[in-house]
Amino acid sequence: MKLGEIRDYVKMRGESNLHDVATHFDISKEAAKLALDYWVKKGKIQTQKATCGSSCSGCGATDENYQWVRTESPVLWYS
Repeated sequence: MKLGEIRDYVKMRGESNLHDVATHFDISKEAAKLALDYWVKKGKIQTQKATCGSSCSGCGATDENYQWVRTESPVLWYS
């Protein structure tokens, strides 16, 4: 598993959660979090806290969602 593979996985999906990344790459959640945090620091991915959804019974379990940061380069027109 390379850092670039995790970056590309999140970029391709648009967003993913910590569990999905760990499962996809067959690594621990701790290892996945370290890799994702690297890309967060680089500004390529952003985090959002997520809960288990509308059917949540209030157990307090949370997982982090990671979302690809779409950066658009300005188009410069010269005349």
